[in-house]
Amino acid sequence: MYVSKSIYIIHFKVLLMKVAIFNIGKIVSGDFEKGILKGDSVLIENGKFTQIGYENEIHPEKADIRIDANGMVLIPGLIDPHTHLGFGEWGPENGMVGVALEALYQGTTTAMDEFARYEGEPDFYPPNPAGVKASAIVHYFAWKNYRPGGLMKVLGGSIVLVRGLTEADFKELAELGIWKVAQIGGSTDLTPNELLEMASWARKYGMFIPTNFGSGVLKTSVYLDAEFVRKLQPDKLAHANGGSTAAPWDMTREVIDAAPRAAVELVTYGNWKMSLRILDYLKNKNELHRVILGSDTPTGQGYFPIAMMQGIKFVSSVGNVPAEKAIAMATGNTYEYYKKWINSGKIQEGFDADCVLIDKPPGSVGTDALGAIENGDLVGPAMVMVDGKIAALRGRDSRPTTKYIRLNGKELGVTDPNERQFDPPRFYWKSTGETYLLLKDTS
Repeated sequence: MYVSKSIYIIHFKVLLMKVAIFNIGKIVSGDFEKGILKGDSVLIENGKFTQIGYENEIHPEKADIRIDANGMVLIPGLIDPHTHLGFGEWGPENGMVGVALEALYQGTTTAMDEFARYEGEPDFYPPNPAGVKASAIVHYFAWKNYRPGGLMKVLGGSIVLVRGLTEADFKELAELGIWKVAQIGGSTDLTPNELLEMASWARKYGMFIPTNFGSGVLKTSVYLDAEFVRKLQPDKLAHANGGSTAAPWDMTREVIDAAPRAAVELVTYGNWKMSLRILDYLKNKNELHRVILGSDTPTGQGYFPIAMMQGIKFVSSVGNVPAEKAIAMATGNTYEYYKKWINSGKIQEGFDADCVLIDKPPGSVGTDALGAIENGDLVGPAMVMVDGKIAALRGRDSRPTTKYIRLNGKELGVTDPNERQFDPPRFYWKSTGETYLLLKDTS
């Protein structure tokens, strides 16, 4: 429907539609071992991947929505396992809605909230058992009922361990659906033995348990050593490279070995020199599959929406990790530790169709997006999709991709720098499953 010579509206009802993405240069599985899949097309039905293969097998011409990838690289939607997305809209430091939206537009389709406390929120520190329970419950239901951009998945609500909590409290929270303990040691005056007792209650009711170690950077942090980690056996070593100050290397190495089944999380706001030491150590142990990437955003050091892409670029280019394996650290590796609660992170039949088409920036010496990443260039998204629905075509970024997608035969390119930087096309989703996209006519 044309409304003028320069503007047209695309209107989709896609609740039950078939979506085909074809002419893909490479399909990155998100699986650390599988790497790049054979094929150049994927089929999506009812929000899930149903077929991965070649165009003559997928038959995109039969799909309702046909996305020509124009030779670009398809990767799973990025999963950020370490954010502090609270109610910062109440305070002067961070705007949570804006943080989440901009991350979505740069390819982060799922985010985990560790815990949050910002100016303007009720002050539950020093410890207040009723307060931390209330905070966890409100954050859990708020993010459960609100999806940034209508699509992004934010898994909020983490219980901070404070003196006065009882086993009954953990049972109550678990029955409500809350499944995460806030990173242990970050904001508490509990002794290690008290923390271990509470962690045992949390584990009894199926909760995910991450922990800090070392001295920490908050005035309320408690010192936790390798012996504590050995007794705890956490699910995740939160910001193992520092949050933002790293623990001594000897301690870090001992902690990694003390919890051999735990994810080793590297965050963008951590110590990057420590990140390299950890990568080298785990590479020599053949345990890079344990590495997951996060942002630790927003923090007192600020935030940026490309934190996850920056982490991938650093690990690959400086850490000498193949790009597809670095991407797995931000997708499939994370899924393996959180798979009780998410169904994304891999391009695989039956998984949620959360994915991103990425491309090298103009001038990159890389042959494609993966080559650009390995060279240290920051790639950009040309399409972000959640549950088989297009969330955006690109982020607010003055750096263009080399190519653009074609949607049902129409190329959705950029006509000038202002359009890219200040008016990035986005799909706006409603609860009805309808979406509208206002685009300039470039024909």
